[in-house]
Amino acid sequence: MQLTRNIIITVLSLFFSSGVSFATGWPQPKGHGFFKLDFSMIRARQFFSMDGEIYDINGAGTMLGNYTTAFYGEFGLTKRLTAIAYVPFLVRNTVNEGVGAITGEILQPGLENTAFGDTDLGLRYGFLQKGPWVLGATVMFGIPSGDYKNADLLYTGDGEFNQLLQVEWGYGAARWYATGFIGANNRTKNFSDEFRYHAEFGYWVLKNRFLAALKFAGVESFNNGNPTGSGNGLFSNNVEFSSPQLALTYEHKQKWGLTAQIAGAMSGRNALASPAISVGVYCKV
Repeated sequence: MQLTRNIIITVLSLFFSSGVSFATGWPQPKGHGFFKLDFSMIRARQFFSMDGEIYDINGAGTMLGNYTTAFYGEFGLTKRLTAIAYVPFLVRNTVNEGVGAITGEILQPGLENTAFGDTDLGLRYGFLQKGPWVLGATVMFGIPSGDYKNADLLYTGDGEFNQLLQVEWGYGAARWYATGFIGANNRTKNFSDEFRYHAEFGYWVLKNRFLAALKFAGVESFNNGNPTGSGNGLFSNNVEFSSPQLALTYEHKQKWGLTAQIAGAMSGRNALASPAISVGVYCKV
């Protein structure tokens, strides 16, 4: 279970950094918002270790699963200021039962933990919006609302309060947009701070109806925390990954839509070597 403990936080980081809405960077108009219910999952038998190589999780046959149901919302407080919330209200982590290949003997019992996850709350401010261009900044506060004391080490949170500051840009045309951000994530309790980045290109295959988007997101560690673990012994530090992603969106009358996304980790450290899949439904008000 030591390896399982080390990589649970990577699963949650990958889901959030993958982006739960498109066209990040544009503030919401005053009194309007974007609200989404999202379900994400990842199941893996292998992971990227600290040396960047891929290994089995606690030996061949062990399967780690993470299933997250979350709310994501943006609401325009003023013309330039938008409130943001990411609330993973149902997080389920599982490890399959280990059975001997020859004898059929149960070598490791199956494990499961379902609990609330860590919440992220923040604000986006639009500094510049001229024609198709937009420039802004977002600050997110990570609230340690998840379970970080589970006896089986299947934590749904990391127990630390973090602050993410990112600079965002975007360009939008009638049928396509490009957007991205770079940011620094300050973490507490001896976790290493992180550099985060995201780039995205979207094209309306059917205008205002069907959108396809390519994304690339990643996390790089500053390696300034405890090299072997956090101060409270929950998770490893220096988590890194680079993630290519594909998202498809169907939108109806610019009011509500359905989304599907697949996000992989093509390289990393302490990251699951398996794609994450998410589906969701959203509305605009």
